[in-house]
Amino acid sequence: MSVEIERKFLIRKPDFKLIAAQPDCAVWRITQTYLKNLPGSSTERRVRRIEEDGEITHVYTTKDKLGGISREEIERTVPEEEYSRLLAEAETRIEKTRYRFPYRGHLMEIDVYPFFYGGPGLENRAVLEVELGAEDEEFEVPEFLEIERELTGTREFSNKSMAKPVK
Repeated sequence: MSVEIERKFLIRKPDFKLIAAQPDCAVWRITQTYLKNLPGSSTERRVRRIEEDGEITHVYTTKDKLGGISREEIERTVPEEEYSRLLAEAETRIEKTRYRFPYRGHLMEIDVYPFFYGGPGLENRAVLEVELGAEDEEFEVPEFLEIERELTGTREFSNKSMAKPVK
């Protein structure tokens, strides 16, 4: 088990060549599928298909709210067969491109969504997530990113709220 603490921001769409050139930047193509809740449970469940440099990884995640902006997060890599089996429980799905890079002691993750998901609210914008060790931890946002406003604690532009029903 680990505790996920992150702050989220709506940012102006950055120069992705500059982002990709950051030291240790990884670019992921993600298909994220939210699964039906188990009976009597409020645990959020999802599976991800992550493509990076032609390699595919499947990850199963559960999340439970702890309080504030902290959530208990359990993640594990799963074989393709288990991933395919879990897709039978699919409720909604979202696709995105994620740029991940370390910056002054923190992990920065910039998510870019196709228009189909974010609509005009994300036109020429992206979402920045900053992973923290404590809710009150200080951090710096790279100077080459322009924050429009904070999204932490809102459902607006959350992956789950933008995900579309699986047909």
